[in-house]
Amino acid sequence: MTKVTAFEAKTRFGELLERVAKGEEVVITRHDKPVARLVPEGAQRVDDVRRAVTGLQELQQRIRQRSRAKVSDRDVRSAIDEGRP
Repeated sequence: MTKVTAFEAKTRFGELLERVAKGEEVVITRHDKPVARLVPEGAQRVDDVRRAVTGLQELQQRIRQRSRAKVSDRDVRSAIDEGRP
């Protein structure tokens, strides 16, 4: 991963795009703090998929935990009745 200042990114943008196209990440900083990241096009999609899978796994775990709870017929009937107008 390469770090460059905003000014450097402005003056070397073409070079940085070439590096990103080859798979490298570039972090752009302002006052020594990261403000932007250039990543190859496919990299963001992979991160999005990872986050989605993690979210689904967490949801699946919560569903399993809830399904272990004992629910009586009365609880089910009450929940159904509450949903009716």
